[in-house]
Amino acid sequence: MDKDNIYVLRDIDCFMSVTEAIREQGLTLENRIIEKKVIESNYYLSKQLNVPLATKLFYLCRVRYVEGIAQSIEKTYIEYSKVEGLEEYDLGNTSFYGLLLREYGVQVYETQEELLLVEAKREEKRLLGLEGKCEILLNRGTSYVSKNDHEPFEYFEMSSLPSFYRYRSVSEI
Repeated sequence: MDKDNIYVLRDIDCFMSVTEAIREQGLTLENRIIEKKVIESNYYLSKQLNVPLATKLFYLCRVRYVEGIAQSIEKTYIEYSKVEGLEEYDLGNTSFYGLLLREYGVQVYETQEELLLVEAKREEKRLLGLEGKCEILLNRGTSYVSKNDHEPFEYFEMSSLPSFYRYRSVSEI
């Protein structure tokens, strides 16, 4: 299958696990863990998550392969006190949000995302198998676990091939 024909359709108006969306299409999926560890928040992450500087965070970086082709790099940062022990789980080929619901009782209800087309950095090109000067889609934002909660649960960055995510907005009248 051509990598431009592999994509995930995301509805802007509702949250859905990317893993579940890929599986619903009947595509093969493999997530390769690059890093998973507990880190301290820096100034930028502290602002995104609204936590004090040097707060312990769970950090996960993984590359998502669909039909054997590297499609996206996903980085997740969550205040560690909310997900203690998460680094012990096999996060390779499971739905991350499904695991959070099953093991921690946490369900994401809302995300606020920013989409940018940016030049790929050296590490992104290496992980996505890209060469030369090229652009990637950077989707970064925060997720929330309650419709009325204004405290972010997670900060994330997804760097992907520009054709991997397609977005739509469906309004009911």
